[in-house]
Amino acid sequence: MLRDPYRRLFLEANAASHPIVVEAAGFSGPGALLSGRLGLGLGSRLMVAGLTDPGILPGLRLRLGLTGQLMVIDPSQENLGAIPGDDAFWAVVLKAQASQLPNLDSSLDAILCWSSFMGLGPLGRITEEFFRVLAPGGRVFVAYAGRSLADRPRPCLVGMERLFLQAGFSRLDLEEDEDLWLFRAEKVAGFDLSLSMMGRA
Repeated sequence: MLRDPYRRLFLEANAASHPIVVEAAGFSGPGALLSGRLGLGLGSRLMVAGLTDPGILPGLRLRLGLTGQLMVIDPSQENLGAIPGDDAFWAVVLKAQASQLPNLDSSLDAILCWSSFMGLGPLGRITEEFFRVLAPGGRVFVAYAGRSLADRPRPCLVGMERLFLQAGFSRLDLEEDEDLWLFRAEKVAGFDLSLSMMGRA
């Protein structure tokens, strides 16, 4: 069972079929921050690739709603075992490599890597897998703490552009502020090479 007030808000929001205000549940930190920035609606299919912080899951689960799907993959059973039991109940939790995803083609709406992307493995192969499993219009979000935690390493922006363009993604974007470094890559149906990078140093 979901813990209150998580369970109550989850059920009420889905019964009303309206976007969920995650802050009302008392969640804060990366989970609440991310859930509002990803633009995901009720019914979305989201994969978290590489679990560095189980605390992000409740806010994301609320955002997806009862009809949404939340999958968590990580090659480490130790990391997966850190997910509280009630959160794991509302997600598909799999021990898997991001370079060899178990998903069918075009079966996801979004993939989130929270402070995990650089440690996932061979990044060229991984971005190709991300492209394969995303539906047209699907997006990858690579997120790290923002300038307020500047001591944490973040990916090289030029390298990220190259990786995702080579994998077939054709719409890239960067959002950066004190709280969050958020890189987005979208799988666009057909050929549409548009590059809009914001916040370059």
